[in-house]
Amino acid sequence: MHFNLEEQEQLAEFKAWWKRYGNWLLAIILILVASYISYAGYGWWNKKSSLGASKVYELVLTGAQKQDIPLILKATADLQDQFQSTSYAGMASLVAAQVTNASGDLANSEKNLRWVVDKAKVDAHQDIARTRLVSLLIDQDKFDEARKVAAASVSKPFEPLILERRGDVEFAQQKNADARKFYQQAWDLLLKNSEASDESKRLLKIKLDAVGGRS
Repeated sequence: MHFNLEEQEQLAEFKAWWKRYGNWLLAIILILVASYISYAGYGWWNKKSSLGASKVYELVLTGAQKQDIPLILKATADLQDQFQSTSYAGMASLVAAQVTNASGDLANSEKNLRWVVDKAKVDAHQDIARTRLVSLLIDQDKFDEARKVAAASVSKPFEPLILERRGDVEFAQQKNADARKFYQQAWDLLLKNSEASDESKRLLKIKLDAVGGRS
């Protein structure tokens, strides 16, 4: 193959450029390729993980329908161990806590609620679990622990409910003045929320009336 003088000069310049920058260019290309493979691999793993978790969650729902507590606890534990990063783990733990509580198994109910509070990936699941855990601790006369759990921050939609639970802790100990303070704060927030249900207002009003009424 023959090159004219201009082509030879261009080829020489390219060889010099490649000698100087070729390794850097290859490194950049390799980084970009690795990044794409990593991203694509994560998307594939995430999809596969979600699919696997959904199948295990179906076992939880089946167990709930049949009141098969061993099945519920086993499937929930599998989700917690193998699919912790998915929302199914939090949902299953809430179901397990509810079913075991109804059966009188308060230990497993508390265990699953605490798992959601500490490890669930969805804020709403954590907030639901926190409010239920406070009620469960009150039922067991663990007032100091209930007060501690209720004092943690929650997302805005759950603020009225956690304030109500803080009132419940005080009311359970016959500290009506403190209970009324929290109930009143919860009531004020509910009034500002146009989406608050009439039932939630009705129940809170009953509690407020029991400790002296609304201001």
